[in-house]
Amino acid sequence: MEMKLYIWPRLWDLPSFDPYCLAAVLYLQLSIPGKFSVVECTDPDLSPSGQLPFLVHGPEVITSFSSIVRYVAGLASSGESSKYPHANVDSFLSTSDRSQRNAWLAHAEADLGDLVASALYASLDNWENLTLPELASLFPTPQRYFVPQKLRAAYHPRLQNAGLWPQTTDPAEEEKKKTPFEKEMRQKAPKLDKKRVQQMFSKEKLVAKAKPILDIYVRLLGENRYIFENKISSLDLTLASRILLLTAPPYPDPTFKSLLETSYPTLVAHAQHVHERILGSNNLPIKFEPHTRSLWDLLPIGRPFSFQQTFSRKHLAKPVEKSDEDKHVDKMRWGFVGLVLGSLCAYVAVVGFSMGNLKIGVVPKGQADDDDDDEDEDEDEDDEEEEDEE
Repeated sequence: MEMKLYIWPRLWDLPSFDPYCLAAVLYLQLSIPGKFSVVECTDPDLSPSGQLPFLVHGPEVITSFSSIVRYVAGLASSGESSKYPHANVDSFLSTSDRSQRNAWLAHAEADLGDLVASALYASLDNWENLTLPELASLFPTPQRYFVPQKLRAAYHPRLQNAGLWPQTTDPAEEEKKKTPFEKEMRQKAPKLDKKRVQQMFSKEKLVAKAKPILDIYVRLLGENRYIFENKISSLDLTLASRILLLTAPPYPDPTFKSLLETSYPTLVAHAQHVHERILGSNNLPIKFEPHTRSLWDLLPIGRPFSFQQTFSRKHLAKPVEKSDEDKHVDKMRWGFVGLVLGSLCAYVAVVGFSMGNLKIGVVPKGQADDDDDDEDEDEDEDDEEEEDEE
């Protein structure tokens, strides 16, 4: 039975705009090419964990990138090993190498993942001119009006704690805090473009945060093509997925992209090599399937008998309580549904009232024939009068 990998959709010539989804596609395409299909999905509620990616293989539903890697790798030593002989990409690693790989995977997912999230969601220029329009184009109505904002809000606390969310200040509030002496000195001092200065300062802080993280992976990779024994591993895929998302999109604010291209060319070359080896023209094409939608997706209750509901009934002792954000989204969905139904009822009422005022008469057949004969006689008389005049 073919596997189906559910991921966030494609953007910027990459299989997904999400680093975990992109890494999952790279792993499956490397380990089991031609034996899976990708479903582009914009509804994470289909997943038992409420997050993408997740893998469906027959009755099995596997969530999270690490669990997907573990499940697929296990196929190489299962009863289906003949069908998936290369499923375990990390089979060549020793026990100590596996421990190091696990530690580096956690570090890359957290620290490099924060850089990607900062570039896509924290930078106001990138958010307003790139990420938000692109994400909105992927979602149907009404999700396009609130889901992108929800994704951005989910990253805000983590990035703010990591110092990767630019601090914005309100000039009016700052002016209130100034003493009369400070206000007078400011009027006498030469005027500066405060917004531009603040942007330059924020970029310098971001670069200072990113350099120590990127330096670690430059030392880890060294002069090798791959990290372990010059053989590709799941750690290479995780590293490449983050670097690709930092360099491939056309960022209006290319702070991290410019830093990588000028100061870390080895990381960029490594990511491009991994991309070409796995997704290049010489490989089997990936089968993409669109996620079909229905009217159930507009309702907060979701679809009946979805993966999430089935999984929850089987494996969870009690239902997962919704967060405040999810409750707010549900209210917005119900509001949209109420607006649509109210508009429909108003339209039916107006059209029905107009139709009720129309008088539709039925002319008897004999009377209709008599009327036609009278019209013909009138036409003949008019023709004779015109001939007499001539």
